[in-house]
Amino acid sequence: MSVSIPDLCEELKRYVGRSERTDLGIIRREAFQRFAIAADNLNPVFFEADSAKAAGYSDVIAPLLFLSAVGDWQGGPPQDALRPDGTTSHEFAFLPLEGLRIMGGGQDLDLHAPVTDGARVSMELRLDGVEMKQGRSGDLLLIKVTQIYRDAADLPLVTCRETFIAR
Repeated sequence: MSVSIPDLCEELKRYVGRSERTDLGIIRREAFQRFAIAADNLNPVFFEADSAKAAGYSDVIAPLLFLSAVGDWQGGPPQDALRPDGTTSHEFAFLPLEGLRIMGGGQDLDLHAPVTDGARVSMELRLDGVEMKQGRSGDLLLIKVTQIYRDAADLPLVTCRETFIAR
């Protein structure tokens, strides 16, 4: 399926400022401890309550990049249901990006509060901007989004400003 990058850019501009919030559910220590192990970050504050408390936390905490690094909070679709770039359609919520290949173009994080076992977390995805650029192999889009992760009291945990490159 061929996508007209200029047409899609104009369509996406109508979505700028729009946001959608998703309940990610309860964050469990097993999930963020697996993440820490996979990232080879064995800081005891992720695994041992005593170490976390000695560092000033109420319990073990998630690695700082855990929330923003998890691309899919569901069980995940079978491989044949993935997009050509390996992402799933719900990762970009309301944005009409079908037919594009998407890759990360950088992110900036503000870390507001630690994530502990049992925290209910939601994520708000907002489209901040879109622009078309000319690359060596043709048109591409720079898509700028903000993801704000919040706890059950609606307090921010992490703000992630991210740029994606789409073609």
